[in-house]
Amino acid sequence: MKKIILLFIFHFSFFIFHGIAQPIPYGESMDSTYVYYEFDTVKYEIFYYKPLNYDTVNSPILFAIHGQGGNGYSEIPDLKAIADRRKVLIVSPTMPGGWLFVHTWIIHIDSTPYCANNYWLTDFIKQIYRLTLFKENRDFVPLYLIGFSAGGQFVTRYMLVRQGYPDSIPIKMAVSANAFYYTFCTKDSLYYYPCGLFGEIINYYGNCNPEDDGIVDTMQLGFSCNEHIIQYYNENYGILIGTADTIGPGTTDPCILAQGYNRYERAQNFYHFSDSDAVARGTTLQWQYGEVPGVAHNQNLMYNTILVGDSMPLAERLLFETPYHTVPSLAPLANFTVDTTIVTLPMASVQFYNGSINASSYLWDFGDSTTSTAFNILHTYLYADTFTVKLTANSGTDCENTITKCNYIIVKNANSVNEINQYSRNLQIYPNPSAGQINIKTVNEPIESIEIYNCIGCKADEIIVKANIYSYIYNSKNMNGLYFIKVKTRENVYAGKVVFR
Repeated sequence: MKKIILLFIFHFSFFIFHGIAQPIPYGESMDSTYVYYEFDTVKYEIFYYKPLNYDTVNSPILFAIHGQGGNGYSEIPDLKAIADRRKVLIVSPTMPGGWLFVHTWIIHIDSTPYCANNYWLTDFIKQIYRLTLFKENRDFVPLYLIGFSAGGQFVTRYMLVRQGYPDSIPIKMAVSANAFYYTFCTKDSLYYYPCGLFGEIINYYGNCNPEDDGIVDTMQLGFSCNEHIIQYYNENYGILIGTADTIGPGTTDPCILAQGYNRYERAQNFYHFSDSDAVARGTTLQWQYGEVPGVAHNQNLMYNTILVGDSMPLAERLLFETPYHTVPSLAPLANFTVDTTIVTLPMASVQFYNGSINASSYLWDFGDSTTSTAFNILHTYLYADTFTVKLTANSGTDCENTITKCNYIIVKNANSVNEINQYSRNLQIYPNPSAGQINIKTVNEPIESIEIYNCIGCKADEIIVKANIYSYIYNSKNMNGLYFIKVKTRENVYAGKVVFR
């Protein structure tokens, strides 16, 4: 029964934020949505344009990524004509900070010292794509991707990052227009990320979960293996540049200057480098390259200029007329399933099934300080708790991919009186919804610990209660959205939900 209830909670939470599916209106519109990261929930604006000739069965989606100083609406006016001709729905989110590097950081100013959580943005795009499908009541929609300037930087790097952090989105074609600079697929020490593939993302604030421990936390470039780069060179992707975008250099960064003096030179050099590097890696570059003569750093002209002898803008032709080709699958991709997610002591055994591809070795982390290198394995838990499970798949050439399923396995005591459920009369959470502070109260059972989980099941906070108390006042630490609260007493585990707004 508990598994059914937990599934209900997850699906119910989606409806709390998005309601019953309401199609995106025709014309221009704006909406907002929550995006769930591992430890954070953030609300973002999304701008839409649906042409009157939009086909609810066959029309594709065009994701448009704005440049610096803009927002989601910045793309709409310059892409309307293409959308009308192609019957395409434009989806243009206001992007998170740092988006041009395809990662973002969320700073928690209430921590001492300040700390931040860093995230790659493939899941950000995936959640907005799935929200669009939900609104349009469609199961599958082909997606096209375009960005100008900083948005162009996002697009070119996104097509690389998604090789190591798959998004499961059917991208038919992506075009980056007039990017300031690019990520060359080299690990030369001059070319540190995002200029190249050397180094890592350093979080100078320290990671918030756990709270800052004085160690500078980093994000590894999990998309820099040879297999990832070969896949990238075979992507459905195009570089678009105006030949008059030659003002420069606009930077003193030696890595960017090494790519070229201005945007036009950098685009040319990036394409030629990638073409040669693809051959050196044993493949052929499948990208498109296009120039718009006489156009400088102007989004409208880059999107809408028709070349002599053509009948449509070059941007439109690259996006919608480039034949699609299948991208080879070479890099490892970790995945697993189980026979059950809820077990009871003392026979708390879970069968783990490995569904990874392109891998020859594996490392399981079951969340209870035990590991295994088996392919499939029957694992027995020895104590009650909720466990996060990780599986790392290795290709045999030190190319790795890891999947993490937060709070995936629930192990109960045999004498537990109450299962976890959101309706327990022995747990009170109020006020609900809350502006930031809530009371968490049990009936006749002292609280031992409180855990806060976000909508996708990852822990956002944990409180160990040392005193013999029955009621705890909790401040939400600037969290917004739906959260699940698990309260442990000596005998039982209770759960409820709260909306912070």
